[in-house]
Amino acid sequence: MPHIRTQAYILSRTPLTESSWIVCLLTRQEGKLRAVAKGARRTKSPFRGAMEPMNLVEVEVSLREGRELCSLLSADLEEGAMDLFGTWPAAGTLLAVAEVLERGLAEHSAEEETFRLVGAVLKGLREGASADLAWVYFAAWFLRLHGMLGRPDRCGVCGESKPVAHFDAGAGGWVCAGCMRGRPEQGVSVSEKSRAALEQIFRSPLAGLIAPAVPSDALKDLKSMVYLALVGYLGKPLSCGAALQ
Repeated sequence: MPHIRTQAYILSRTPLTESSWIVCLLTRQEGKLRAVAKGARRTKSPFRGAMEPMNLVEVEVSLREGRELCSLLSADLEEGAMDLFGTWPAAGTLLAVAEVLERGLAEHSAEEETFRLVGAVLKGLREGASADLAWVYFAAWFLRLHGMLGRPDRCGVCGESKPVAHFDAGAGGWVCAGCMRGRPEQGVSVSEKSRAALEQIFRSPLAGLIAPAVPSDALKDLKSMVYLALVGYLGKPLSCGAALQ
């Protein structure tokens, strides 16, 4: 059975037995994995303290061919995330990020850019980015990396290059005014200010975005847009969706 040693973020853990967890990991090398952490629920477990949500750990995993679950052999804490769970807005954002990653990624599929995106979000929160901005930054980049959010300069229906101000995930993304005629009222209109803010998100690191770059009204528009797009991508609402719209 091949072993790998790689960095990973803890996405979730669920009880398997009285002493063991099933842990969902986003690894740098292998993408999303599910692994059995034997004995991790015991008081004196070597995994103790490492299995918290969004912790960055270095793991050793045994991959078992033909089996859905791997075996987690070790997990060494590199950077804890408990400091970011001290307030609800930030905690809610991180729980939503973990849910999107767990539900939206295929298993055993390399996700280097997504892995780095998670690190950028955590860094931005630590450097003072608001929870709402961190959420929009994560969601917009996640959607772009997975082919769901192009730039608003081409209609996803007719294919013409033109400024587009309406986003409809069910129609393939940005939809021009002409193609919207005769269609059911769906999606969300995105103001010019909000589209400019979205461009800033794609050009700047989260920690470098300041209030004038993403005004509060633009952030509100973008929250609605990325949430609708994520629901379309994931197939159903997020469990904490009310706080993200």
